[in-house]
Formats: sequence, C-alpha cells, structure tokens
Amino acid sequence: MSLVPRALATALVARRPLAAWPTTLGLVWCLAVCATGNLKGQCPDGTPPPCGARPARVAAAPAANTVAVLYFTTRDTSDAYLADGLTEDIATGLGRLAPRVEVKAPSSVRRAQRENAGNLRGLGRALGVRYVVDGGLRRTPAGYRVSVRLVSAQDETTAWGQTYDESSAGLLDLPAGVAQAVAVAVAGGLAPAERSSVAARPTRDPAAWEHVLKGNFLLARRTQEDAQRAVNEYQEAIGLDSTYVDAYGALGTAYALAHNWSWSFPGLTQDSLLDRAERAADRALALDSGSATAWAAVGQTRFEREPLRLGPATTAFRRAIALGPRGADSYHHLGIGLLLQGEDSEGVAALRHAVALDPERPITLTWLSHAAFRERRYDAARLWLDSATGVSPGFPYALSSRAVVRTYQGDTAGARRDALEALRASRGDSLMAIATLAWIEAVGHDTAQARRHARAVTTAPGAVLDEALAWTAAALLALGDRGAALTLLERCQRNAFLRFYLGYEAFDSLRVEPRFQRLVAALGG
Repeated sequence: MSLVPRALATALVARRPLAAWPTTLGLVWCLAVCATGNLKGQCPDGTPPPCGARPARVAAAPAANTVAVLYFTTRDTSDAYLADGLTEDIATGLGRLAPRVEVKAPSSVRRAQRENAGNLRGLGRALGVRYVVDGGLRRTPAGYRVSVRLVSAQDETTAWGQTYDESSAGLLDLPAGVAQAVAVAVAGGLAPAERSSVAARPTRDPAAWEHVLKGNFLLARRTQEDAQRAVNEYQEAIGLDSTYVDAYGALGTAYALAHNWSWSFPGLTQDSLLDRAERAADRALALDSGSATAWAAVGQTRFEREPLRLGPATTAFRRAIALGPRGADSYHHLGIGLLLQGEDSEGVAALRHAVALDPERPITLTWLSHAAFRERRYDAARLWLDSATGVSPGFPYALSSRAVVRTYQGDTAGARRDALEALRASRGDSLMAIATLAWIEAVGHDTAQARRHARAVTTAPGAVLDEALAWTAAALLALGDRGAALTLLERCQRNAFLRFYLGYEAFDSLRVEPRFQRLVAALGG
C-alpha cells in the first residue's frame, strides 16, 4: 500500500494547503532521504543513540496481497524492450486492482533484482512483498515462449505457473491474462468490472503495441539519439493504428522532451519540435479526454509553450493525476512546475509523492536537491543527490549537480571527480558536465582551464541547455568577468527555469547590477 494517504493526492490536485500533513511529509522525506545513509547522531537501525541498547526489532511480515513483478529475462538483447514491456504491462494491469493487490513500482523492482540476483527470498525482503512474479521470454520458430510463475518469497514455493507459446501477435493479450491469473491467486476471485479493467488493451494492433514498447524503452535512456529513434517507433505505431492514444501521447512527450533538453533532430528547428509536440498531444486528448497519458502530454507541451506562465501546464498535470493517481511522472512534473512558480512547499510535496510512488527516480531526487540547493541547504541537497546516484550511479545530471554541491561543501576534489564522471557518462550530451567543470575550475582558481571549458559551452553549435549556460555564466562571474556573465545570462531563453537558477547563491554578487535586475524583472521575478 502506498505510504502516502489518498488525501494528500487529493490536496495536491485541489491545491489545498498542505500544512495539515506534517506527519505524512515527514514520513515520505524519511523514506526517500534517510534510506541513503545514516544521519548524524543516528544508529544503524535509524534510532537515536545509545546504539545497541535495545533489542533488535523483527520486521513485520509483508501483507498477503503484496506483489513484485520481476523484469523478465531474455537471452537475446534485441528482445529486451519486449521483455521489459511485458513486465511493465503486467504490473500496470495488477496496479488497476489496488488496493486489493498492491504492486511494487517497476524501478524499485529493477534495483532490487540487480542487488539480489537469483535470490527470491532476498528480493522479497528487500521489496517487502509476499509474492514475486518471475518470468522469461525466448524466441521459438513459431514466435515466442513465455514462462511465468508466481512464487512465495518466504519459502520459494510456486503458487501458480504457466508457459505460453505465442506468435508475436499473441503477446498483446498475454499481460492481461497473466495479471488476472496472478490476481486470482493472490486476492481471490475478480468481479466482472475488475476483470474488464485488467483486460483493457491500449490498441488492437499487436505490431503498433510493439513499436510503442520499443519507443518507451529507447526514450527512457534520455539521450538525443535514442529520443530520435523513439520518435520513429511512435510514428510507426500511429501509422498502424491512427487511434492509438498512448502512441500520440508518447510522441508528444518525446518531442516536448527534445525541446526542453535542446536536442537537435534532423531537419527540425526548436519551434517545429514544439509544434509537433502540441499536435500529437492534442490528438491524444481529442481521441480520449479521459486519458491520463494524454493529459500528461498536454502538460509537457504547455510547459514548453508558455515557459513563464506555468499555470496551464500544472492544471494539465493535476488532471492527469486525478485520472491516474499512481502516475509518478505527472507528480514529478507538477512538482517542478510548482517550484518554478515559487510554490516551494507544495512543489516539494508533489516531488516527494512521486518518490513515494516510485523510489527509484533519479531525476526526481535530483530536483528535490535543486529545491534544497536554492534555499542554500547544501547538506540536504547532497543527501538527495547521494540518493539519486545511489539508484542510478551513472546518471550524468545527478553527477553534475552533485559536483556543484560539493564545491559549496569545500570538496573540490570530489566535485572534479563527479564532473569528470558525468562527462564520461554523458554519451555526447556533455555541455552540462563541461559547464560544471568550468564552475569548479573557476572556484578552484584554475583560470585557464575554466576559460577553456566556458568557451566550449559558449561556442557550441545549435541550442544549448539553459542550465549549462547559467553555470558557465556563474564560472565567468567567479573569474571576475561580470560583463561576459551578464551577456551570457541575457542569451538564455526567457523561461521559469532561468528564473529559478538565478536564485542560486552563485549569482548573489550580480543582484545590484541594473542589467541583472532588468533580466529578473523580465522573467517576472
């Protein structure tokens, strides 16, 4: 069961004051932060000193209706998208039966699976579930063989199992069949409405469904090249099924993400990326105004279209949450939108709720660090970033962000290590890491290197992420070049992200400058 009451979600959607939820927010903070390491003055079990003075607590047995769907194995890496898609569709189907069946977030499962490979009892303990769904997929001359079993994580006995021999087309219906069988074994018989809910299919075309699975697999990598390939997959899906809501929603999200990250797509300007994002999102909404996916895509495009007036975007994300209250991504974007509008407490609450729903989201943990960083709470920001790099050790954005935080903690050597690791992990999208290096070198008085890296950012072809420009400006300011720093900030897009970044301590010395004051005023600050 989610540790955040439904009333909190309602409060977020309705924009009610959150002051009445201190206990809930404290619990979510502890789940997402304290788990990253012991706070000062804590024992390993999380209690105050003296350590070892009390008997060890025995963990309560997990509820009988708790399930984790393990990521299916496959021998062929070219089928990884299909194995992942089957896994996530089974988990989604079971999630529609909450609270009768409580399913762990797939990202939490993926991490526990890495750390407890082949150890089902360890997986059960790590995830706090009674049952795990274990499966594998392999190609056969006629299509695919999929083996699935429901296993008790306490004694590793099999409660249910089935082997399916399916053509590629037959895989479309498999997740619903597995989810229904697992639900019956875990929670007993299903009502007709419950069976209908689990059996809902996003499309009638199996090939279109596979294209969307492949697109989602690629887009999750968050690189320019993979995003381009994902767009091609979504377009193929739409070509096969022109009424496929999820394909249009995913396409709109991919284009909006490309616009947000300043990625270059062949033959497309930044404006045309946004135009395409809006057309796809609007089409998804026209097909199904009750689709959480469609509303989330609309929210993404509104975020990009009205970068200083984020009310329409947050309204769309609230609607997506009302329709799909377990959508961590919608809570994540709502939280960012609220932070950028200056509604810090509600924004942080939404981000924490996203983490409660899906604890393995490094991007959300990184944004929680941004909220603390802007408030000059650098130790808290570091804790969030340690969590982000803990769940995703090679996530470049978290590494670059932690490099900056380390400079404020006086750890220049650690900052350089993080920035260089971010540079290695960036896979071509490296300007943020280079800007971070420029800042670290400027703070560390390596003037020549700082200027070299700053020049690499400012002379890069094409669009440059505003955050990279902002940290390059901060580096120039640290080098004493106030005019160049201001000119670079004026080059940035006029959006709420820039308004947020300008609140950082790095720009404090510019606040008396008329040019800086005019820039802040133009941003609505």
